[in-house]
Amino acid sequence: MVEPLRNAVIEITNRCNLRCPHCASTSGAARPNELTLAEIDALLSDLCELGGEEITIIGGEALLRPDWVEICQEVRRRDLRLVLITNGLLLRENEPALRDLARLEPHVIGISVDGATRASYRRWRGVDALDDLLRLCRRLLEQGHENVNAITTFWRENLAEFDTFAELLRGTGITWQIQIANRGGERFDAQRFITVDEFAWLTSRMRDILASGDTSLRLLPMDDFGYFPLDPALAFLHETWGGCIAGVELVGIRSNGDVLGCLSLGDDFVETNLREVPLAEIWHSERFFQRFRQKEAHLRGHCARCAFAHECRGGCSAMAYSATGSLACNPYCIRHLETRALLGEASTET
Repeated sequence: MVEPLRNAVIEITNRCNLRCPHCASTSGAARPNELTLAEIDALLSDLCELGGEEITIIGGEALLRPDWVEICQEVRRRDLRLVLITNGLLLRENEPALRDLARLEPHVIGISVDGATRASYRRWRGVDALDDLLRLCRRLLEQGHENVNAITTFWRENLAEFDTFAELLRGTGITWQIQIANRGGERFDAQRFITVDEFAWLTSRMRDILASGDTSLRLLPMDDFGYFPLDPALAFLHETWGGCIAGVELVGIRSNGDVLGCLSLGDDFVETNLREVPLAEIWHSERFFQRFRQKEAHLRGHCARCAFAHECRGGCSAMAYSATGSLACNPYCIRHLETRALLGEASTET
């Protein structure tokens, strides 16, 4: 039985005013023949009919598309939760855009913040904007937006700034959303992908914050952290995890109409194009998304042996593919690392 299509991430343009080295979409120039407003409107109608609940609007830089407000209005008009992800640069002191956001009432506004100091932010993003973006986040909170997320994507070079990030955001009311850079983008050097040991270190720092009971830091780990941990301090983390929802309850749409299970995955995971096959047919057909929907049957290694294989189905697909080139086994798993430590086994996976 096919699940309702509850979530969609829609890239409304691949244009971007930055050239970040870890970008999963290799954003910069617009894709050829990007979807029109009418096509996106029809897509939103189709998503509603298929069970849509939440729509995430991204780029590139979404605000570079002149009709981004109209697109977001169509999301809200259909009573769908709106999540807007932006680098924030075009919102700085932009009073009309801030008024538009107030009217749109997005469920979440995510602002990318990948450097914890002015120097490191400038190194990775190419502009001196960290202070501006922190002011922007505070202003959005003051304007009544409940969920303002500073999104930090970790890779090897910025990993050492974890504690600096924590101090920067503690007590601000800003939610600190943390995730891991995947190997999907052409500009991302594979040597920057964090190792399993570095993932274990990052998880331990995250655990210390969560176990301390410090509510002044709103820490939000994403789906690349998990699964079913043994540590009681992390027991809440994905304790109801039902497996990666890519192609199961989630679809990713590129700005040219390409359809993927998740936009964190690369070209190898393009299923088809909306201009060739209607979304309802894509979602209900057995031709598409089978590598996600049948993941459990193809698990191997420690994922196949795990007591939670049926529920977990190998964790985050993008992490597994980045680590191994396959969806079948995911070494970036807290439970797996805890088990290895208990057995006294050294990590051999990177």
